[in-house]
Amino acid sequence: MKHAFRSLFCIAALALLVAGCETKPVRHVRSTQTVVLSPDKPSPDVEVEVVTDVKIVLPGPDPGSGLEWEIVSNNIKCLDQTSALKLAPAVPGAAPTTTVTYYALRPGKSTLRFMLVRPNEAVAVPLAKCVVLVRVVD
Repeated sequence: MKHAFRSLFCIAALALLVAGCETKPVRHVRSTQTVVLSPDKPSPDVEVEVVTDVKIVLPGPDPGSGLEWEIVSNNIKCLDQTSALKLAPAVPGAAPTTTVTYYALRPGKSTLRFMLVRPNEAVAVPLAKCVVLVRVVD
């Protein structure tokens, strides 16, 4: 009987441990810095502190164009992507935009590169590019 109880206890403890591993850590964001990028134009470097969100705003694409922004590079050791690339809700009279958010984990540099492509093509040829260097400091 003791052996069965011990086995059951070990299985329950293991299940709690595994369940705890699947949850994302609670993050307390100090502030959010918004960076608006323009295609094929140099962007000034961005400096943020650790535990800051960086919201990237990309132009377009126009709804129905069949185009999508793709993330080409990011240093995941210092910036963690916390949201998917998503088309911002339409605002009457405003151009469409796509946003994505990153969380500054630790000091370092990350070059964020985005390419506007047709995702259904066998070989994606970028129609536009946006690049920004993010420096994360203490």
